[in-house]
Amino acid sequence: MSILGVVVRTRSTDMARVDAALRQIPGLAIAEREVPANAPDDGRLVVVIEDSPERAAAAVMAEIALWPLVLNTSLVYEYSGPDAPSTATPVEQYADWRSTLSDMAKGRPRDS
Repeated sequence: MSILGVVVRTRSTDMARVDAALRQIPGLAIAEREVPANAPDDGRLVVVIEDSPERAAAAVMAEIALWPLVLNTSLVYEYSGPDAPSTATPVEQYADWRSTLSDMAKGRPRDS
C-alpha cells in the first residue's frame, strides 16, 4: 500500500478547473483548508493519493503532473509498505520511481 501527500501547483486562474478534475479521481482526497478572505489564491492544492485496486498512487501522481493546467507536483509525504498491497501493483514496485512520468501514468514498470 502506498499513500502519497502531494502539493499540486497551478495558476490561480486555473485552480477551480484543476480542483474539479482532481475530485473526479478515485482514491484521491483534497485537503480542505480554511483560507482567510484577504489571503491571495496562490494556486496550491494539497492532495492525498492512495493505491487503488486499479492504479498505483505513483501512477496517479504522474498522470496529474502531465496535465496541461498543472505547473508541477511536489511529493511531500510518502508511505509505502507491503501491509495491504493493491492487487494490481506488485510489492517490488512500491519504491520504483525510476521511470518516466508518461510510463508511470500508464502503469508501465521501468526498463531494467
